[in-house]
Amino acid sequence: MARVSKTSKKSKDAITSIKHLRKGLAIYKTGKSPYWYVRLRDTLAGKNVVRSTKEVSRIEAIEAAHEFADNFHSKANSDFAQKKSNSFEHYAKLLMSMQKNSKWSSSDGKLLNRPNDGLIYYFGKYDVTKITSGMVRTYLMHLDESRSKPLAESTKYKHVIIIRKTLSLAVEDGLMQTLPLLPKQKTVDAPRHAFTDAEYIRFSKESFACASRGDVVRGVPITAHHAKMFKFVVHSFLRPTEGELFGLKHKDVQVKKDPVHLELNIRKGKTGRRDSPTLPLAVALYGSLKFPTELSKFDPDDYVWMPDYPNRRTAISTARRIFNHILEKAGLVDEDKKLTPYSLRHYALQSRLRSSHGKVNIYTLAKAAGTSVDQLERFYLKKMAPTNEMVRNLQVRGDEQPSAPRATPISNEYWVEPDDLMDL
Repeated sequence: MARVSKTSKKSKDAITSIKHLRKGLAIYKTGKSPYWYVRLRDTLAGKNVVRSTKEVSRIEAIEAAHEFADNFHSKANSDFAQKKSNSFEHYAKLLMSMQKNSKWSSSDGKLLNRPNDGLIYYFGKYDVTKITSGMVRTYLMHLDESRSKPLAESTKYKHVIIIRKTLSLAVEDGLMQTLPLLPKQKTVDAPRHAFTDAEYIRFSKESFACASRGDVVRGVPITAHHAKMFKFVVHSFLRPTEGELFGLKHKDVQVKKDPVHLELNIRKGKTGRRDSPTLPLAVALYGSLKFPTELSKFDPDDYVWMPDYPNRRTAISTARRIFNHILEKAGLVDEDKKLTPYSLRHYALQSRLRSSHGKVNIYTLAKAAGTSVDQLERFYLKKMAPTNEMVRNLQVRGDEQPSAPRATPISNEYWVEPDDLMDL
């Protein structure tokens, strides 16, 4: 039943009668007009919409209110999902649940849930079938509008990738036949810096020197174990990550002969599981762990490197601090060329190509390192300086063969400098 507002005598704008029709929809009268007004809650905008029904009769006003509400929702929300199961938010949350145990969920997942301009905030209520390339382009422009400095193209590219992954789930469910043509973002590759041969030899020598002196970094003594670990990266091509170097257990290592190498079972590499062969010196580095100065007995489930740290992220952080200490002591800290543990892997791949005088199969090298030929060219080899062999190959005429420099047996067999074999 209609009720009279207690404040009707105080103001002509006060409500004198009101009738609630359904959730978010009502009609009411005020003292200044004989007509009924319709009040509709716009949940998307978070505010009420008020219009005059132009009706004096309450029955006619109720009919007009329902008609207005239906038309309003039809026009205002034509691109929004009528069922939550068809919404972008539904598929975005499904994507997160599918990848909750992956590295993706802890980094790129933030782009979905960020308040004010996250993907769910912006696209959440949209029907996935109504999302177009133009809408995505408008979203990318929106990201820049709220910032003093535009987002990097690579970051925008990540947004587009997540949108594509989300919509792909809708395609799998049959809601969409194909994905819309999403905007292409220009990306600029930023390869990490690699050690030079001279820098690596300095770093390697200093790592053992720090161990001999007993240098301490945040309460952790540097030992030969740490020095060997950094050398192992160079001779195994492993990424210094939780899924590769720091995830390696003794049960994942097999010593092979003909030729001598380790076969590493990389269970959670960046590109998935792989069997990764190493260079010969990795065998000696691994075997040296069995001396009394290291561990005398291994449990197959023990980690190979820094096994005293059950929390592997703590192991990685500690190793990074030790790495930086060695860099400083070796005089290799350079703001214009920031070296990181990953620089060892970059050096390893570049040096393998150089020392083979171009004879190593680049596909085999990429497969052993858990990457692709394209990634090798774009990131690992992009900053590699040309070798004498490359220049000779460039200058050779059709009636002659490029001459190759003589190499010592040790660099042919082990691909290391003589001093690199010390202190195993």
